[in-house]
Amino acid sequence: MRTTLRRTGAAGTVFAVALALVPATSASAAPSSAGALSPHAVLIGGNLKENSEILKAIVSLADPDGDGPARARIAIVTAAATAASNASDAADPELNNAAANGLYYSALFERFGADTYAVPIDTGANYPGDDYTPARAFDEQVAAQVAASTGVFFGGGDQMRYVRTLFTCLPADRDAFTDCADTPVMAAIRDVAARGVVAGVSAGLTIQQGADMVTGGESYEAWRDGASAGYLDDERALGYLPYGGFGFVDGVLLDSHFTTWGREGRAAVLAQATGHEVVLGVDETTAVVLDRRTHKGRVIGVNGASILDVREAAAVDGALTGVRWSYATDGDTIVFGDDVTIQKAKGSVRLQPRAASAAPRSDVWDSLDGAGGAYTLRDLAREVVASASRTGQGTSYESMPQAVTSLTRDKGTAAWTTPTGAVSFSGLRMDITPAP
Repeated sequence: MRTTLRRTGAAGTVFAVALALVPATSASAAPSSAGALSPHAVLIGGNLKENSEILKAIVSLADPDGDGPARARIAIVTAAATAASNASDAADPELNNAAANGLYYSALFERFGADTYAVPIDTGANYPGDDYTPARAFDEQVAAQVAASTGVFFGGGDQMRYVRTLFTCLPADRDAFTDCADTPVMAAIRDVAARGVVAGVSAGLTIQQGADMVTGGESYEAWRDGASAGYLDDERALGYLPYGGFGFVDGVLLDSHFTTWGREGRAAVLAQATGHEVVLGVDETTAVVLDRRTHKGRVIGVNGASILDVREAAAVDGALTGVRWSYATDGDTIVFGDDVTIQKAKGSVRLQPRAASAAPRSDVWDSLDGAGGAYTLRDLAREVVASASRTGQGTSYESMPQAVTSLTRDKGTAAWTTPTGAVSFSGLRMDITPAP
C-alpha cells in the first residue's frame, strides 16, 4: 500500500466566488462510461490508499468506449518522486522512488482493468543503465507512447520536480521560472488532457494548478510572514511559483492534504496575497472528479474537499478576517461558474444544531512541532455547525506570536448530513487574528 510521507512537496474558467447551496441534481451521479472520452481532472488530496472508488473513476473516465472492447490506457508520470539510487531500488515497487512508483501504479491500474505506460522521466540518472532521465522528456518515442494514452496519472512527491523535468525554462536561475515552454512529452500530455482524463495525487494534484502554484509552507509561518515567490530553502515558509503548473485547472488555487495537515491558513494567506478569490483544497484519500467542460466537481472518497472564499476577506495588522469556508463530502458536488455552489448529495438531511458549545482546540493547524494531529480545524468546524453556541476557537501551537482561528456560524452558513453520515457545510466564517 503506497502512502505519502507527511509534509512532502505537495484548463478552466476564472471562477466567481459567491457561495450558495442548491439542491442535488443528476449532475452528482457517477461519471458516465457509456461513450467517448471527455476532458476531466481527478484531484486526489494524498494518501490514495488504493481507494477503489477513486481508482475506478479514473479508469472509467479513461475508457474510450465504455464497456466495449477498447481499454483505458493510462500514462503513469512519477517524476515528482526522487530518482532511484540503484537498479535494485528502481525495480522494487514497495519503495518510494520514481521508477519504483511507476511499477507500483502500473500494477495498481492494471488491477482495475487499464493498460498502462510508465513514463521513464525523473530528475536525474543516478546509476549506469538508468532508463529514467530528464532527457527522455525530449524523446519523441516516449511522447508518442504518452499521446497514445487515454489518460495521464501524476504521482506524488514534490511538484517542482514536474516543472523541472517537463518544462524548459529561462532564465538560467530555474527557481524563477519566468519563461517556460513544453517539452515534447509535456505537449503529448496536453494532447491527452484535451480529450481525456488527467489525474494526480498530492503533488500530482497541485501540479494541475494554473498561475501561483504553491511550492511549500506551513500555515503558521504563512500567517506570520506572508507569501514569497519562488521555491524557498525554508520548507516551512510559504512559497509559490507565479508561472504556475500545467494549468489544467485554472482560476482557482489548488492544495492537497488540506484539512488533514491544517493547510487552511496557508491557503487563505496565499489566495489573499495573489489576488485569487477561491481555493480548492482536497483531503487525503479523497478526490474531486472535475468535468473540465461543465466545471462541476463531484467529491468521492473518505474525507472531504474545502472551498475557501476570500472575496470579502481583509488583511489588516496581522489579522485575516472574513474568509468563508465550505466543506463538501462524498456525494456532494462543487459547481464552479458565475457563482460557486455546492449541490448536496442526494438524500442529505439538514443538520439541526444541538450541542451546547464547541470545545476549544490547541495546535489548530496541526503544527510539525506539535503532537502530530490531523483534521483538527475541520473537526472544530463540524462541532461549530452542530453547536447552539454558533462559535468555536483554536490557537496555534506556536506562540511568538500566537494565532487564534475563530469559526462562526451565521445566517450565511448551512450544514447537512449526507447519507454516509458525514457532515458537510457551507459559508462558515473564519477569522485569523493575533492572540490578545
